Amino acid sequence: MEARSAMSWYCSTILAVVVALFLSASLGTGAGADLKGSCAATPHPEACVSALQKDAVARMGAAATPRDLAEAAIRAASDAGAAAGDYARKEMDVVKDNGMWQCLNECAEDIEEALSHLDDSEGGVDDAKLKDVKLFLDTAEQDAWNCDQSCKGAANTPVKAALLAKNKDFENLMAVTLALLKRVTGGDDAPGPAPAK
Repeated sequence: MEARSAMSWYCSTILAVVVALFLSASLGTGAGADLKGSCAATPHPEACVSALQKDAVARMGAAATPRDLAEAAIRAASDAGAAAGDYARKEMDVVKDNGMWQCLNECAEDIEEALSHLDDSEGGVDDAKLKDVKLFLDTAEQDAWNCDQSCKGAANTPVKAALLAKNKDFENLMAVTLALLKRVTGGDDAPGPAPAK
């Protein structure tokens, strides 16, 4: 009888562990599914998932809202822009070719201008900031500024290729951010409800 009771307890324990693992796996994929579903509606779904996965899931977990994802996209775009701008400024100190220096300088200025509109997102983004970022991204998309134009006359070098790749990552994340912001604001300038504190 004692052996049967121990076996029953053992089976119950294993069943409880399996159920707990199943539920935790289901909750984990729920956050990923929301992220993947939201990113699928952007122009660059893979870049979106890659950039937001760590930030959004780490900060919000399964409870990530469209607004949380938009805020995470602003941070990701800012990080990508900072990497591109820092690279351009660093390379300006070492290039000897005037055309390449001009390319790096113009790209750095454009990127820094964009970053000034994306910054200040740490600690949450208020409605006015969401509206400003969306307006800037709408305008940037229409103006289609990019390093390709600034670097058209520069020689094809590894520095130019690296800069253009970093800038492309930044532009892709700005497009992702705009798409996610439009989901939050409904496509107009009125932001969605702020998350509950």
